[in-house]
Amino acid sequence: MGRLGLSGFRLYSAFLIRRVFRIYPLSILAVLTVAAFRILVASWAGGFNWIGWPAFFSNIFLTQNLTHSESILAVLWSLPFEMQMYLVLPVLFLLLCRFPSIKFAALIWLLGIAVACGEWALRHGGIEMDFLLTRYIPCFLAGVFAWRIMDSKSRRLPGSFWILFLLLLVVAFRVVDALRVYGPAALAALNGAVRNDHGIFWPRYLDLARDWVFCAITGVALPFFREIRIGWLNGLSRNVALYSYGIYVAHVPAMWLCFDVLHTGSLVVSTLSSIALTAALAISLYHLLEHPAIEFGKRISTRLVAIPR
Repeated sequence: MGRLGLSGFRLYSAFLIRRVFRIYPLSILAVLTVAAFRILVASWAGGFNWIGWPAFFSNIFLTQNLTHSESILAVLWSLPFEMQMYLVLPVLFLLLCRFPSIKFAALIWLLGIAVACGEWALRHGGIEMDFLLTRYIPCFLAGVFAWRIMDSKSRRLPGSFWILFLLLLVVAFRVVDALRVYGPAALAALNGAVRNDHGIFWPRYLDLARDWVFCAITGVALPFFREIRIGWLNGLSRNVALYSYGIYVAHVPAMWLCFDVLHTGSLVVSTLSSIALTAALAISLYHLLEHPAIEFGKRISTRLVAIPR
């Protein structure tokens, strides 16, 4: 948004046009492919389950959290929240450009937490947690806060420490998740006493707090680390980022094909095959669909909004 050089409704329109052409073409293709080839919602699911036409069209338009519909492909659950976040992101950008203080950014973040807590308090008794519309607002706002304070903090910590920090954060999240499910008996799960009743040890509202806290830690810590100077890692990261949407959409069908359909009989062969197939699909989808759609969205937004070159 900063690079567009726009403000007001022109910025809002240009940003949303580009996001629509960035997200919808591949998600629609994924929905159609899963339905046409009866691909499992997840590779560990028991079998294909037709979700019905209303839910199918809800998946097409990415409104599952509005219609309380099942996602036809497991990973698509997050895209409705992402698209709805894009509806307010330009407004946040313009507000923070007008009022650039860190205190104002923190206030917006706290208001987001208050809104999410308010919805949970009003609706948690009659709605599944996954359908709370504002559940992930504090998670997104942690990223907005990180962007706002990026230039105001001196980056004193080496970039390589950021890698270690993220790894430790992932381990901490998994430990907390084990406590979430098993409570004090978390260590017993390591010995094979695994629960299969889909229950959890702590109150459900702590799921919200857990996600918010870990996103907050990530967002606040990021501006204190310098840029990573490891050339091969930066190159690898750029390529993963370039093809990340294709990886996100393609990895479940790839796992389904390699583990469930082909039945290689070897865990190693199936794993390596699914990784290779995911990479091939992601690269192909980017060059055949994603990139052309992105460029088309840029041309449309430039023509309609008169973006300066």
